[in-house]
Amino acid sequence: MSSSQTPAGRGKKSRIVIDVAQAQAEARARKHGPGRTKRILMLGALAVAGVLLLVLVGGYAWWQSFRKSPAYSVALLLDAAQRDDIQVVESLIDSDRVAQGFVPQVIEKLTGGGGAAVSAQVPALPRGVITAALPQLLPRVRETMREEITRGLKGFAESAGGERPFILLALAVPRVAEIKEEGDAASVAFKAGERPVELTMQRDGERWKVVSVKDDELAAGIASRLASSLPATAPTPTNQTRRRSGR
Repeated sequence: MSSSQTPAGRGKKSRIVIDVAQAQAEARARKHGPGRTKRILMLGALAVAGVLLLVLVGGYAWWQSFRKSPAYSVALLLDAAQRDDIQVVESLIDSDRVAQGFVPQVIEKLTGGGGAAVSAQVPALPRGVITAALPQLLPRVRETMREEITRGLKGFAESAGGERPFILLALAVPRVAEIKEEGDAASVAFKAGERPVELTMQRDGERWKVVSVKDDELAAGIASRLASSLPATAPTPTNQTRRRSGR
């Protein structure tokens, strides 16, 4: 009797099924795994560090250039005036040239341009007599001028934001003052409170010094203080002058 049964294990074939889509997904996951993410983050960090380095280098170069500008010296003046550091104020002002520059402004105020308050204090003297007398009063002009300039700088500092860290004060100066630089000379126009002031500055090494101040209010104040020091009458001509006039 024959048997039709197939021996065990012969009628079935084993099959290996590979899920291609899953394999591709796993390959992509391995490709975009933690290692790649870490590299991307590292490259991003290097790019940010590079940008920051460029900003720092550029900022440092700009600051070094700014330190040699008239605006920086004005900021030093404002800071010194706020701290009542007279030594620094004097180092940034050519007192002799500023005082000499004030003489024509003061003469103008003493000869009728200073208003009734000044004119009432001035003796009735010819302009020539007043002009000749003022150079002898330069020391008093210099002293008065220094005090008034310091007071005016304090008023300007208030318009620039008042007391603040020096770097912020320095950065504020170009915004509140009109600065024109031409070679080794510069002009700085600003308002000390409500009064307009114009400074003329000259390069002095890496700093700038104030060599002239145009300030109508300050000139009127100096004229008022000096009025009492002027001679009450015109000097009498000497014999030598009479002989020359007789010739």
